[in-house]
Amino acid sequence: MIQSFRDKDALLTETDEWLAELRRNGRKSNTVMTHRNNVYQCLAALDAAGFSTKAAYIGQGEVIYLWEALRLKEGVKRAYLRSLANMIQYHTGKDPVKDANILYNRDVRDRVFITKEEFVAAYRSSDEMERLVLLLGGLLGLRRAEIVSITNADISGEVLTVHGKGHGEEGLVASVHLNKPVLDAIAAYRASDMKQGVSMDDYLIQVRDHRGRLHKMPPTQLSKVVSDLGSRCGFKMTTHSLRRLYATLLYYDAECDLQTVKAMMRHADVSTTLRCYVDVNDLRIREANERLRDIFAECVAE
Repeated sequence: MIQSFRDKDALLTETDEWLAELRRNGRKSNTVMTHRNNVYQCLAALDAAGFSTKAAYIGQGEVIYLWEALRLKEGVKRAYLRSLANMIQYHTGKDPVKDANILYNRDVRDRVFITKEEFVAAYRSSDEMERLVLLLGGLLGLRRAEIVSITNADISGEVLTVHGKGHGEEGLVASVHLNKPVLDAIAAYRASDMKQGVSMDDYLIQVRDHRGRLHKMPPTQLSKVVSDLGSRCGFKMTTHSLRRLYATLLYYDAECDLQTVKAMMRHADVSTTLRCYVDVNDLRIREANERLRDIFAECVAE
């Protein structure tokens, strides 16, 4: 971690003013502390290199310097700079990180999509726990963190209470209908050998520790479960691939309008739904081109 010779609190005066506003808007305390650490690492690096740490004087040059100077994984640097940008924008109305065009050139490889056929292949190759995860992600559109956070108490008949992303201590709480395939998968998983034994908590999906006791599965382990299943089937798959498939099928196959898909995905902005979750459908593109060809053929017919 980068350390600055200056007093940390003095360095973060403007940051703390921004964070106070986040708290007033109901942001979780751990989110606020994460932002504080992110901004501090950026400001400390600028301070150590002799740059100004005042929001009004941090521009594209300083941002580019940070991108090159922070010896961190790319994803971590993105998070640091995004927090810094939000703080600067709060004070100045400007976003030098966006202007530097660093964070908005995400490569397509970062977003892994799967097809219906690949989902079916994974489903047929899965065990009871993997099958449940596939359905929770692909059929209900749940996020990784939401899946591992499901407790038995959250399931009441055919209704699942989901504690998702959002502001406030409880996040965004939603009720999701459990259809028969998901209910059957829950029952099969509960009856499987992997759920038998002493349970140390009430979480639905659990992992066995070195003593044989059952505990909540960490999100990273759930990701490995899904990626390993994809590897066994011969293709790349992530937990978010399942959620993207959910959105894509809603839009193309179920023919839901974007506002409905946005609501079912529990997104705040429809642009996120369209940009990050709905895959380009080659068949629909060909059909659109054929329809356009026929329309123009009529227009130019003599």
